[in-house]
Amino acid sequence: MKKTLLSFLAAAMIIFGVAQIASAIEIGSPVSDFELSDLDGNRVKLSDFKGKAVVINFWATWCPPCKKEMPDFDLLDKELKKNNDAVLLAVNMTDGKRDTESKVKSFVKDNGYGMRVLLDTEGKAATLYDIKWLPTTVLVDRKGILHWQIFGETTKETILKVIKEIK
Repeated sequence: MKKTLLSFLAAAMIIFGVAQIASAIEIGSPVSDFELSDLDGNRVKLSDFKGKAVVINFWATWCPPCKKEMPDFDLLDKELKKNNDAVLLAVNMTDGKRDTESKVKSFVKDNGYGMRVLLDTEGKAATLYDIKWLPTTVLVDRKGILHWQIFGETTKETILKVIKEIK
């Protein structure tokens, strides 16, 4: 009985591990659409930006590296709005505890940020992109393919360089 239970647990761990690997999104893979609300309550879909490169930054107000890169992302957003061929979506991990909608709104307002912030209150987008740590930034190309991702802090210059690569 003990041996059977151990075999079952080992098999379950292997299956779970394979499921975890299979769920991870890979560079060159098509991405799934998601829909989240922005800070004004508007529903925003990734597919709203079809034909444009989309930079998606997953972040939280309690995350020191996230807060450190936010000024660069705000500058990136302003630059992308000028050219109108790429967009930034700043997806906040709004778990209702460490980050709430009001806390995120205050953070954005207090820092004078003008980027579009989306609230991932149920972790839908984070699950689709297999987000395990913050910050994580991904670049989806004009065809809806994951082109690039970085785990941890990045800069405006790095992202602009990657956007140039896909033009």
